[in-house]
Amino acid sequence: MLVISRRIGESFVIGDNIIATVVDITGEKVVLGVDAPKEVPIERLEAAEKSAGNRRAHGRRKPPK
Repeated sequence: MLVISRRIGESFVIGDNIIATVVDITGEKVVLGVDAPKEVPIERLEAAEKSAGNRRAHGRRKPPK
């Protein structure tokens, strides 16, 4: 895992086409903005895990299109 430090307004790049920017920091809460192509799915980890669990429960591996 890469750990980096950023301040409000500073960004970092993931790959060639994803930019994440620190929008706000309040206490222990960090708000990030993510700029990525539409075809790149972005989900909070807990939501992605819940979706994967629901798909497994219904016998599907990928979400329906």
